[in-house]
Amino acid sequence: MSALDLAFAHSSGTPDCGHFLRAHFERLPSLADRLAGGYVHVSKRHGHAAANRWLNHNAKDLIEPTEVYRRFEAIKGDLQRGFEALVKRGATTIEGLKAGCEWLTSVQERLMLRGLNATHDDEAVINHASAQATAIERERSKLIGGIAEHNRRLRLGLLPPPLNLKTPKARTLSGQAREVALQIAQSRNPLSPPLGVIPLMAVFRWYRAPVMSLRVVNVMALEKAQFRARSHGFSPPGLKLKPSAQLARLTSANWWRRQLRTLAGRRLEQVQREAHRVHKRAGIYCSHVTLDRRRAQKNRNTALLEALEAINQDGQVYTLAELAELGLSNPNHRRAELMLRISDTEAESRRMGHVGMFYTITAPSRFHPVVSENSVRNRKYDGSTPRDAQAYLQKVWARTRAALARENLGIYGIRVVEPHHDGTPHWHLLIWMKREDANRINHIIRDHAEADTPEELFDRRGRETTARFKVERINYAKGTAAGYVAKYISKNINGEQFTRDGIEGDDKDSYGHDLNSVAPRIESWAAVWGIRQFQFVGLPSVTVWREIRRLNEKHATELENWEAATRPDQRIASRFEQIRKAANAGQWDQFLRLMGGPNMPRKQRPIKPWTMPRVDLNRLKDEQAQISHATGEVGEGIEARGRHGEPTPGTFGIVVADGRGNEHEYLTRFYRWQVRGKSRSHQGGLGGGAAESPWTRVTNCTGGPDIEPREPPEEEKKAQLARLKEWQSSEIYRVERDAEYQDALAAREAARNLFAPRPRTQQEEYFPPELC
Repeated sequence: MSALDLAFAHSSGTPDCGHFLRAHFERLPSLADRLAGGYVHVSKRHGHAAANRWLNHNAKDLIEPTEVYRRFEAIKGDLQRGFEALVKRGATTIEGLKAGCEWLTSVQERLMLRGLNATHDDEAVINHASAQATAIERERSKLIGGIAEHNRRLRLGLLPPPLNLKTPKARTLSGQAREVALQIAQSRNPLSPPLGVIPLMAVFRWYRAPVMSLRVVNVMALEKAQFRARSHGFSPPGLKLKPSAQLARLTSANWWRRQLRTLAGRRLEQVQREAHRVHKRAGIYCSHVTLDRRRAQKNRNTALLEALEAINQDGQVYTLAELAELGLSNPNHRRAELMLRISDTEAESRRMGHVGMFYTITAPSRFHPVVSENSVRNRKYDGSTPRDAQAYLQKVWARTRAALARENLGIYGIRVVEPHHDGTPHWHLLIWMKREDANRINHIIRDHAEADTPEELFDRRGRETTARFKVERINYAKGTAAGYVAKYISKNINGEQFTRDGIEGDDKDSYGHDLNSVAPRIESWAAVWGIRQFQFVGLPSVTVWREIRRLNEKHATELENWEAATRPDQRIASRFEQIRKAANAGQWDQFLRLMGGPNMPRKQRPIKPWTMPRVDLNRLKDEQAQISHATGEVGEGIEARGRHGEPTPGTFGIVVADGRGNEHEYLTRFYRWQVRGKSRSHQGGLGGGAAESPWTRVTNCTGGPDIEPREPPEEEKKAQLARLKEWQSSEIYRVERDAEYQDALAAREAARNLFAPRPRTQQEEYFPPELC
């Protein structure tokens, strides 16, 4: 029996009642059986009239779930599971249906970004971003096109002129209207209304229409563009920027694409968390959808870096992918630098007699969508995102540092942010302090960490737990302080570390997963939510450390020439040389000591970065003025401008002070790089000559017994060939080849979409890029 027949059997049986039931059940076909069951239950207990009222009252707020599933086909199964879970959690079936439909309605509102479906691929994001930027540019162009007409009408008096209307003295409304009509008639406005409708003019106010200009047009267009950005769900550019710079960003497809990608990724991940798809029994740390989107993004980035190359003034050519591998984009380099700074900071703290503490601070229960023990839904969860939890922990830490500063208690160390299995962040802090201040600092941090919802700090038996705050003193007899955080740093970067002997499960996380498998998920989690994973407290600037290390032995000649040309003070030169030797030797502890030690204000440290606006020397060669097509402004001078017309400050070196008010600059950037597309026509170097290869794949040393290649005997060749064929026939080799093939296809498709020719817009038809 169908739902309609079942409900109609317990109704009055009239045709009107049949039409009434059919209208509700046809609108909600997937919920018809459940609604029919509730209708029958109410009809048996209170009669069919009450059942009709019950159905009409409760069904009006319901929506058809299959329509939402059909719109978001990529996450259809996740939405269905989340809906059914909410229905089961309801006290009654109808309350569960209302909760599920309300959630699906909110999902539909969040995942539809004014026409853009957040579950669609990146090509849809690119097209939508281009459409929004083009629409804003068209609105601005229409306003620009009306400047001349507006000013002509104003000049001819066809717009309301400046009127100093006097206050009418008549007591009646008609008398006041006659006085206002007389003033308007005596004015130069030929569009004054006739006397038949003069009484309406008594409530009008006339203002002078402003003279239209490009600046006024930009302000008007900016207001419309800001409204368009807010309607998508993200904030427009900062108000501290100039209106022209704000408008340049809002008319840039790249800016819209970046904002849409970020917003769509976060909303999609939050829906996955609400659908109970992010926990240790499903997708740990982040959802599978977010992990796949992050992999696709990395493939696009890899394709872009491989397609671009940089060339310097010496003719050396590198692809951007090769340069990225040499810097901190390489996770191995990043992890090595972090561990060096931590271990050497520990060595310096032990030299000074300080003690180390390891803190763990967790957000309250309302930030967690699931219960930690059994991964069931948390009834206290209020829908907060990981960014909300991170903001809460940052506020707790800000209050803690303010309290420590009031009592002049100094701390220094590192903060590591990592997610729980449900994606909620928590903090690990490795902090050093004076021995006599340890108890007081522990008390202050505990008070601020446990101030929110203190009733959650006790278990069923009334005993206080460490769920929100945990402190452990570093015991150097068991291991170093670096060993306490080595696992957390490895897990948050690439999962590779040196497993400590005698520690069971050191290669796994706290949930039993291999570090190499969960590291990509944690990296994807941090990327989608924009959470900074590592931050040092109370230590010198790492920018200074990195800039000084550029002045290694390879640039000794450049350094000598710079000092000969600039002639620094002897005290400054000697101080700089000491710090430079410590940095190039990789001695962070010595560098920390020479930089003034921990907890010294940045302004009082002997070295700081040397930053100033960049210059564009190519402007000196151009006789014509530089016109920005994004803002319409005429650029003057040689100051380099960014993509949106803003100044681009750059780091050129370091500034060394002698502590007596004297400073001296040292240049650390000796190369000028030019980025260009990688093509056969660009294989030559500067001046038409061929650029030398930056390195070779073989050794350049002279021959020797261990360097010259040898020819293996025939037996060894056959053995090698047999091992190769055995390996190629294995299942592991096939899986790896399939994975490499899929990655290559994805990278090739990303490169094709990135550099595919596109039809010119209307603006480009009139202003081709080659003529601009």
